[in-house]
Amino acid sequence: MVREELVNRYSYSSRLIREIKRIGKISLNHKECFLGQQIRPGDIIEIKMPQEDIDGEPVSGKLSVVYEDDELLVVNKPPLCVTHPTKSHQLDTLANYISYYWHDQGISAKIRFINRLDRDTTGIVAIAKNKYVHHYVQNEVNSGKVRKVYHAFVHGRLPGTEGIINAPIGQPYEDSIHRIVMDEGKPSVTHYRVLEEYKNASLVELILETGRTHQIRVHLKYLGNPIIGDPLYHGEDLAVDSFEMSHQALHARSLELSLPRKKHLYVLAEYNSELTDLRRRLIDNK
Repeated sequence: MVREELVNRYSYSSRLIREIKRIGKISLNHKECFLGQQIRPGDIIEIKMPQEDIDGEPVSGKLSVVYEDDELLVVNKPPLCVTHPTKSHQLDTLANYISYYWHDQGISAKIRFINRLDRDTTGIVAIAKNKYVHHYVQNEVNSGKVRKVYHAFVHGRLPGTEGIINAPIGQPYEDSIHRIVMDEGKPSVTHYRVLEEYKNASLVELILETGRTHQIRVHLKYLGNPIIGDPLYHGEDLAVDSFEMSHQALHARSLELSLPRKKHLYVLAEYNSELTDLRRRLIDNK
């Protein structure tokens, strides 16, 4: 039946199917159909998603598009940019810039972030263009099928060329912005691999097994190698501006995932000019 095909083969939720049936359209072989209608090999099911309005205030701003199709938008987030509006950031966020870009392109869709980054972290942010794609990719994330890779320039040299940081992370007290490694924290696992070593710093590749707040930043400080330019976790004995960075040297480097129409996607975000300059200075100082 049509319903079972959408649920079992294409991972549509029952709730979304009801919404599409109510304000969208489901067709079988180009004719509107019942959800309980039988299907045969070679039949064509067509889905017309409900029309949605952009749910953000459009503001002109720099937007670096890495990849885009009719299902997904992937951008390279700049530093010092909040992902979505907050009390203190109403009109200068990535969501505002995406709203303006979509309005300019004639795209009508809600902004559904697949991942978010800290204000000072740069790199890949993915946005689904409809509810189905967002639901599908989130299921892939929860199943461990989406691979996100981060790069960080850190103080000092790590204890080995690769390893696993398995240390629980929690809040030292209620409403604390800081997170720390603590016995009462939630299980947190980060995999790391050293890509380059310099005189007094390293470039490290990181993959998260869990997704705790500030996980990479907390784990690297715990290891004794805080991220260069990190104002929150730089370490008491390290000058936060010793490398003259305006933001922490953490970058969401790549994203690998599958989309609903069985398309495999791999996207890579280049370093911004400040990270590129930092790497050059570290190499020159070897």
